[in-house]
Amino acid sequence: MRWVKLALLCLGFYVLYFTIRQVGLGAIWENIHRIGWPLLPVLLVYPFIYAFNTLGWLYSFPRNLPKHIPWTDLYVIRIIGETLNEIIPFSASLGGEPVKADFLKRRHGVPLAEGYASLLIVHTTFYVSLNLFVIGGILATLKTMPLTPVLWQSVTIFLGVLGLVAALLIGGLHLGIFKKVHELGEIFKWWKHDSDQKKTKFLELDKDIKKFYTHNKRNFFLSVFWNFLAWFAGAFEVYFVGRLMGLPIGFSEAWLLESLIQVLRIVTFFIPSSVGLQEGGIMLIFSQLGFNQASGLAFALIRRAREIVWIAVGLTLWSLIKEKPASKNT
Repeated sequence: MRWVKLALLCLGFYVLYFTIRQVGLGAIWENIHRIGWPLLPVLLVYPFIYAFNTLGWLYSFPRNLPKHIPWTDLYVIRIIGETLNEIIPFSASLGGEPVKADFLKRRHGVPLAEGYASLLIVHTTFYVSLNLFVIGGILATLKTMPLTPVLWQSVTIFLGVLGLVAALLIGGLHLGIFKKVHELGEIFKWWKHDSDQKKTKFLELDKDIKKFYTHNKRNFFLSVFWNFLAWFAGAFEVYFVGRLMGLPIGFSEAWLLESLIQVLRIVTFFIPSSVGLQEGGIMLIFSQLGFNQASGLAFALIRRAREIVWIAVGLTLWSLIKEKPASKNT
């Protein structure tokens, strides 16, 4: 299976090379050079996206986090985890999730099961908010930038599949996913000792998760709300870059573009960092919506440059805090 994933990564790089060659480096550089230094402030949009996502995560814990845990620490852990999601190959953008849970345990004494539960819950609110964001982008541009039949079909299928995934995940958590984890641990001998004690803790956690969905609807909707604002902040980034490139787009068109780009990122998860397919897909989206291919690819490369900058930030933060001892308050 590993060689298949490696082949997919190579395919992604080939698509990127073929796309750049087809459009032409000269046309791409002309679009990027036209912006110049004013592009740098656009990098400041992403901290707000991380901040909103962190708030979405904060409201996804089945039990309230201890008050001594600073929000800034949760923010940094989120950045590090998302960075690792981007760069760990063959992990389907989930390679950083165990690191988030591990940081919470080692630095603040949050049990691993509770950390993983929060990450599972926030993924449900993540998917629900993305569905709402995509639908909003389509509705906002029905008259100004209607989707082509190809895009309509693709988005409809995506919304159906993503909605099903969210429903199944919520259903699994509601029915007691950690009880099943304990049963698997019994079968494969994961628990060397204190199996009954672990079972009790897992059953309590399942109870807390079920209570979260049935009695703590406020936190569920707050998590959806903050994750939705994170998607919305991404639309501002598209708007600013588009205006700097001289593209005739308003905010509603930027909302639609960001919606379609996020759809593209989700469906190309099997390629590490969506290399190649993201660039080619963005170029295709731009052309489907009436923009020229060079502008689409230039935009995609600017976006990739921003990702590289924040990957560097995430790795720097990781190097600074990974050896820091846990808080004494835990």
